[in-house]
Amino acid sequence: MIDLVELGRKAIEAAISEGAEQADVCVVLARVIAITVERGGIKLCDTTYDHGIGVRAYFKGGMGFASSQRLDLDSAIRAGVNAAKQAKQAQPDPDFVSLPEPKKAPFTLELCDKEIMEMEVERMVELTCEMIDAAKVSNDIIVNGGASCSYYRRAIINSLGVEVESEGTSINFSAFCIVKKGDDVGSYYEWDAGRRLKDVDPVRVGREAGEVCLKFLGAKKIETKPMTVVFNFLPASSIVSSALAAANAESIQRKRSFLMGKLGKKIAPEILTVYDDGTVNYGLRSSVYDGEGVPKRRICVIEKGVLKTYLHNSYTANKAKVENNACAVRGYGGPPGIGFSNVQISLGDWSLDEMIEETKEGIFIKAGWIGADPVTGSISTSIDFGFKIENGEIAYPIKGALIGGNILEMLANIDAISKEYREEPGNIFPAIRVKNVKIAGGK
Repeated sequence: MIDLVELGRKAIEAAISEGAEQADVCVVLARVIAITVERGGIKLCDTTYDHGIGVRAYFKGGMGFASSQRLDLDSAIRAGVNAAKQAKQAQPDPDFVSLPEPKKAPFTLELCDKEIMEMEVERMVELTCEMIDAAKVSNDIIVNGGASCSYYRRAIINSLGVEVESEGTSINFSAFCIVKKGDDVGSYYEWDAGRRLKDVDPVRVGREAGEVCLKFLGAKKIETKPMTVVFNFLPASSIVSSALAAANAESIQRKRSFLMGKLGKKIAPEILTVYDDGTVNYGLRSSVYDGEGVPKRRICVIEKGVLKTYLHNSYTANKAKVENNACAVRGYGGPPGIGFSNVQISLGDWSLDEMIEETKEGIFIKAGWIGADPVTGSISTSIDFGFKIENGEIAYPIKGALIGGNILEMLANIDAISKEYREEPGNIFPAIRVKNVKIAGGK
């Protein structure tokens, strides 16, 4: 078995010997089984072994980076030398203070599943076929989608003494179903993901995609006007995730975020509280340490509508003179970025049915991603899986409609959060209702 930590040490030694003042390394070894589904059949199935080493070096604050997809001693040393040479040629950066000092995490996590570690291609194909068969609730349904599972080992090492190693597994299934009745078309998308085989249900994914796509037959166009929108669990999570993505401290410091200047200010009503929690056993984005070897933690990002923190790595935290809240994300192919982990939205008092029943006229968005421009906060997205609400009831599916506006306005207009929720490992997604949302119809 390859000793990832030892390779990292050798790369750092090479970088320091070449003149770097500080250096860190990310080493990754992974196996991925990926399956592509087209028109109800397995189109492609492949197994990929992905491995590599990435070295980041600093000289007078200037950064150099080099990587290799070969995990051997010569390649590690060469990457370290090249990163150091580039650092000495880079523009000095007075805002760079230091890489993180070693700190032991006060917890451990379970992130591996033996069934996935030992997964054979034949078993993944079998599970994928179960999803396909479940989706064919009608002979007219066309099933597309895919599945994948992976096992990885990762090590983060730096010249200050950080040496952490981890391993994990993941598995996911997705189905996109299409049904045609003459000129009428209905479609729907469903997915499931986890770190353990028992956390996913490919049959449910297929059945849900197949059954719901039939409900989108007979879609109608709607008027253009502001309406109340009830966002189902996953679309609601996308709105909140857009806010978390904009809380990236690097974007804030570069003045490229709609949350610039919003720290400590109210951006939503008191009913909205959001946590970023990377410390959940078997959580989809959980890890004991972040991409720089800093222990993960549970962070309250929005508390009763107030933006409480930005998401930092070591560089941005040092620059802002605040505590590093361990949000560095990283692969071997580039320097660390910043990202959130598991999103947990505090639950409300409403049932989803009550939220719809109390809406005289509006839209129910069952699925889809409602993303905002991270710089301006503007939203302009098609409503692919929406229903018209009339007199508190789901009336009919809609087509040709867009949702627009600004995410800060949308957050401010939240007036209900459900007590029901969808739980993807580590994540909690309730439904959210928003007033006065700009809807562009096709009439």
